[in-house]
Amino acid sequence: MEIIWKYKIDVDDKNVFTEIENERKISFPAELKDLILNANAATPSSYNFMVGNNERVLGSILSFNRNERDTDSVFTAFAVINDSDLIPFGIDPFGNYICYSLKDSTVVFWDHETSRIDSTGKTLNEFIEALY
Repeated sequence: MEIIWKYKIDVDDKNVFTEIENERKISFPAELKDLILNANAATPSSYNFMVGNNERVLGSILSFNRNERDTDSVFTAFAVINDSDLIPFGIDPFGNYICYSLKDSTVVFWDHETSRIDSTGKTLNEFIEALY
């Protein structure tokens, strides 16, 4: 089943990826850029996913617009996640972040209360395809 992205906001500045790369000294994965350009700040039609035996929720994709005030922003997420190997791209309804791990190119779940990181064991494309 194909995911429908609702309430998408266009990325204001396509240079945002290069700016983040320079600020964080990382290389932005092409598949993550594509997701953001297609679903910036959007809510997926299918949003549940599994982390081990725990069901989790992808509430929305973070906004990559610097001056966004009406939705959750990647820049707010970067301010709280100190791990430079993680690129937050999604948030659940409880303030936890869904991140892309630069260490192994998988999607992980970052708990905002404990900073615990749990892997989904899936690449970004596998993660999106597995949403239900």
